[in-house]
Amino acid sequence: PPWCVVEHAEGDPVDDRYHDSVTMHVPATLGPGPSHAASTDLVVVMSRRCGELDDWVLVGEPERDGQHLYFTRDSAARVTGALTALLTESG
Repeated sequence: PPWCVVEHAEGDPVDDRYHDSVTMHVPATLGPGPSHAASTDLVVVMSRRCGELDDWVLVGEPERDGQHLYFTRDSAARVTGALTALLTESG
């Protein structure tokens, strides 16, 4: 796809063949509340396994295994819309 920045080689193992977008880094504060908040750097990247049609948007902490959310493109758009609406309404 046009957004892929990966240089693919013929000899790449089949299981390692992915299309990935530019990785965006987003400073964020995460936690269950203000008393337990921690600053981190989230990554946001779009990915697609070669030969497949579905794009996935990953949002997560690169340094913490299992701390990732994977959204389909449609789901990511719905979450984006919900966040925008919530932040707009709350001023």
